[in-house]
Amino acid sequence: MYRRTFFQQLFFTIFILLLLTVVLYFAVTISVVKNGMYRDVLHRQMNMTRMALNLVPDRDLADPEIAQHYSYEISHGTEVRVTLIDRDGHVLADTDEDASTMDNHAYRPEIRKAFLEGAGSSSRYSKTLSKMMLYTALHEPERDIVIRLSQSIEEIQEDVSRIYEQIMLIFVLVLILGSISTVFIARRLSFTLRSVQDVAGEFAQGNFDTELDVAGSREAVSLTRSINAMGRQLQDKISTITYQKNELAGMLNSMREPVILLNHRLEVKEMNPAAIAMLTPGDGLNYYGKGLLQVMRSVETCELVEKTISDSSDMESIIYYADKDLYLQVYTNYLYRDEETPPTVLLVMNDITQIKKLEEMRKEFVANVSHELKTPVTSIMGYVETLKAGALKYPDKAEEFIDIMFRQTRNLNALIDDLLTLSRVEDGRKRFHKETFPLEDLLSSAVSVCQVKAKKKNSPLMVECDSSCVVSAHPVLMEQALTNLIQNAVKYCPEETRIHVIGRCDEKHIYIDVKDEGYGIPKEDLPRIFERFYRVDKARSRDLGGTGLGLSIVKHISQIHGGSVAVESEEGKGCTFTITLPKTGTPGDPI
Repeated sequence: MYRRTFFQQLFFTIFILLLLTVVLYFAVTISVVKNGMYRDVLHRQMNMTRMALNLVPDRDLADPEIAQHYSYEISHGTEVRVTLIDRDGHVLADTDEDASTMDNHAYRPEIRKAFLEGAGSSSRYSKTLSKMMLYTALHEPERDIVIRLSQSIEEIQEDVSRIYEQIMLIFVLVLILGSISTVFIARRLSFTLRSVQDVAGEFAQGNFDTELDVAGSREAVSLTRSINAMGRQLQDKISTITYQKNELAGMLNSMREPVILLNHRLEVKEMNPAAIAMLTPGDGLNYYGKGLLQVMRSVETCELVEKTISDSSDMESIIYYADKDLYLQVYTNYLYRDEETPPTVLLVMNDITQIKKLEEMRKEFVANVSHELKTPVTSIMGYVETLKAGALKYPDKAEEFIDIMFRQTRNLNALIDDLLTLSRVEDGRKRFHKETFPLEDLLSSAVSVCQVKAKKKNSPLMVECDSSCVVSAHPVLMEQALTNLIQNAVKYCPEETRIHVIGRCDEKHIYIDVKDEGYGIPKEDLPRIFERFYRVDKARSRDLGGTGLGLSIVKHISQIHGGSVAVESEEGKGCTFTITLPKTGTPGDPI
């Protein structure tokens, strides 16, 4: 269905109002002209009636011939009809009709008014002459008669009709021209309005490249220029806002710390990828709009946020997040904009689980080192005191005490050496440089170091190695790691058991296996054997001179080479330690 535009409706309404105004004006104009013409004719005719009254003769007008003659004299040379009427309303003479045949005129308006007021006038349709007539009458008091003049006003009607036709012609022309002008202007303004509407629609869709054509009236040109300028400004502002938003999003997305934005009802508004990765469970719950307690299931975090909102201040706390077994250092930032906008809270969480674990490891390490150092030192001090107390007088006992002290000193020295080695390997500031050499040479060198102790236990060291394998590593560190594994196998295996040292490789990795036929490692101890000072059999290990750091050193040496160490064992059937190293590497590369 066709619907007029706003401007079409506006101009149509204005046009109708103007049209009504013009019609009213023309009607008033015609009425004024018509009344003016009537007044002018009436004035002239009244003057003629007064002139005719002055010409009334002194003769007796009761005589029809005298009266008729008098009436003809008055109307001579004019188109005016003259009628004489007595007090009783009888027509004494008439220039156009036979007076004897005319009816009584006593009740004619102009006659009655003339007898009452001395003068009267009226305009009406004359049945006698079948015309519209204008009547003027004056009373002659001496003879008590009324002289009435009348003339046709058909010409006045015709003049008024001609004026009316001219006015109607002008009105029709004005109507046509006004309609055309109104439609043209309305369409032009409607077109401008539609163009503005189209451009506004493009702006709403984010397309700010569209511009209006600068044309039309001065106001339209000013409007189009303003809209085009507004579009360019909006584009600049939105580009700036988008750039800033992308910058902030990039910063948040690149942050490793989980960041969560909460509203005043503790509902999630935004999360960065780190927070999503930390909090997303297996069911893929959509967190946006969910409560913080539902998201994190941490009462401590909710209480911290609530306190932040109630105190309107930033907070900081360390929280244990049980669901993920994490220690989080939580910072809450109170974000307030204005009184009408509810506050929000920014939650920034740092994962300090590793720091906590390192702190626990440090405490444990200090305790273990203190214990390991205290045992030989206490033993040495005890035997020294015994010797000072008089045991030197007994050579056999003194020699035994000195041997024990020597073993304790040797263990103490081995512990200190292992601690220094472990410290050197774990120091991230120290750099070791790789060398490329045959894997077979590494295995032969490590086996030769352990050969003496192996022969004492009649435990043959069996070496198998693929001659094509080449390893890129620090030779001293790798020899020490391999030596530790072989010495452990010799130390903790029964006599006359074989120990296999196997070297193999594939396209990407080097594998070194140390396999023994000893007692094996219990399954519950396997996850912890690479920890510092951890011993499967503590008493037996100390008796054999173990420091509890050998496997930890092997692990760290493997890791700084980009590799790893693993163990497979079954209690009573021996165990196999495997060092895995990457095959790629360039001589001189730092590790």
